[in-house]
Amino acid sequence: MKIRNLFYIGVIITSLTTGCDKLEVGNSFLEKAPSSDVTIDTIFSTLKYAQKELWGAYATLPYGLNLDWSDKGNKLGMDIMEGLTDLNHSYLTWGGIMQLYYNGVYDAGIENSSSNTKYGYTKESSWLGIRRSWTFIENIDRVPDADAQTKKSLKAEARMIIAVHYCDMYRNFGGMPWVNHAYIPTEDTNLPRLTSRATMDSIVALIDKAIPDLAWTVEDPSNWDGRFTQASAMGLKARVLLFGASPLFNDNTPYLDGEAAQKKYVWNGSYDASLWKKAADAAKALIDKVNSQGGYQLVKTGNPRKDFQDGYYKRGLGEVLISTRVRYQSPGYWDGNYYFYQSAGGYGCVNPTQNYVDMFGMANGLPIADAASGYDPTNPYKNRDPRLYETVQVNGDYYQGRTAELWIGGRERTNATGTAARSGYGPRKFYLEANNGTSIGSVVHWPYLRLPEIYLTFAEATNEVNNGPNAEAYQYANLVRSRVGLSNLPAGLSKEQFRKAVLNERACEFGFEEVRWYDLIRWKMSGDFTKTLQGMDITKAANGQLTYTLTVLPARFWKTTWSPKWYLSAFPTNEINKAYGLVQNPGW
Repeated sequence: MKIRNLFYIGVIITSLTTGCDKLEVGNSFLEKAPSSDVTIDTIFSTLKYAQKELWGAYATLPYGLNLDWSDKGNKLGMDIMEGLTDLNHSYLTWGGIMQLYYNGVYDAGIENSSSNTKYGYTKESSWLGIRRSWTFIENIDRVPDADAQTKKSLKAEARMIIAVHYCDMYRNFGGMPWVNHAYIPTEDTNLPRLTSRATMDSIVALIDKAIPDLAWTVEDPSNWDGRFTQASAMGLKARVLLFGASPLFNDNTPYLDGEAAQKKYVWNGSYDASLWKKAADAAKALIDKVNSQGGYQLVKTGNPRKDFQDGYYKRGLGEVLISTRVRYQSPGYWDGNYYFYQSAGGYGCVNPTQNYVDMFGMANGLPIADAASGYDPTNPYKNRDPRLYETVQVNGDYYQGRTAELWIGGRERTNATGTAARSGYGPRKFYLEANNGTSIGSVVHWPYLRLPEIYLTFAEATNEVNNGPNAEAYQYANLVRSRVGLSNLPAGLSKEQFRKAVLNERACEFGFEEVRWYDLIRWKMSGDFTKTLQGMDITKAANGQLTYTLTVLPARFWKTTWSPKWYLSAFPTNEINKAYGLVQNPGW
């Protein structure tokens, strides 16, 4: 990759507005032309100024909810990634999902011109974050008023910012050009792609270098929650290794042939069973340290619904391992600088599918298909897995001090644009009750990585290592279930049955947290991209009796034209055409 325009450090300057006590940060911090007033020497002349540069790098971290019309805030054109999966169907007419994916328009050329794709190669803040972090790492030692341990820990935080960005690029593109320092204009910046295995190994090595110098927990979480810790790093390592161990990259054949496959940019070249062991070991290392040192735990007070909601929604409770945010509090409902509430509730980007609702079993832990579960199709939302009610807005649940009306003509089913809850279901996770008593005015962070994912990562990887679940695999899968009061998974499951159960748990636990898409692609679950997606029409008679009728949601382009090329994104053609050696992903 020719990265000169993105990564060279040169002389970094900014302007001081009121003397040396106020140093501005942001994109302009790196983009202003050199001048005589402020240089990189100024920035790294005090710990206070240097830390502001690190906080600017933190600001580039991914945030999953739609925000504003900037390139980063406008990912998927104000839509959400679950609309690409079987969990949700989008009716957001101007969103990238309807305009680019449902109709099959997406291709490499689109990556040039649109910010509406799921992960823009040059339109995210990833390269900026990497550059700012390397700049910080290479210059923090100059700061005179910081001790050696402070400098080491701050470097480790910067390394984790780089690792998070590379983790996301790895999961969206495969092998990546690897930037290992801040470049100066005279350097050769024609960087080739690494293989998928080398990219994974490089991310893990970066994390391993950071771990010893990070604190186990954040000191004073009321002020500093969101900074990287050892637990953050160990958790990210487990996520990266699980993805690399999965069949998308770890198989005897590539998902699609082509130059990128032949050069092993999009697969590891053969199946390596030891990768599952590495993933299991990484997850277990974090679990063991949590068990011995504390500091982290599932939120579990005995109120399953509230505990589940607090676990993903609130900071500082010990469940979220990596928390990102773009501002301290969310503004009002109709606010152009925080667009999630409008696009999710008013314009229809969140329409959970019946397929998703059916993944949630009963409160007793049995799936709804089990004759002993007690499921009643004439009262389908009674006594269900508590996570259902906190993820999907269903008819009859409490909402804004009243009862949610998802029947045709009800308040939540109908709005002025005609796009709300068209699947028969509405948004709940992050949206909550969309009022000042819940989400509006709250600190809406993004739970990029939570502790339950580590438990389920260990369970999944251990199942693969042992060719079936052992007692520990069951233990940690059941730990996630027990938090919401569910019974244990059935004993005696086969390897395939346990894998399916864990993936179902991940869908129920992490819906709308950008986990499902990566689960589908890493297991190459093509059938879940081509299956029929359903909704639910509820009609209400004059006597109040409700009738439930399954509906078929609009078919997506790939239902009949599926190609494995969709597993990874395309590189923009204008990057390919620069002819510095960037090889396009298969099929694009």
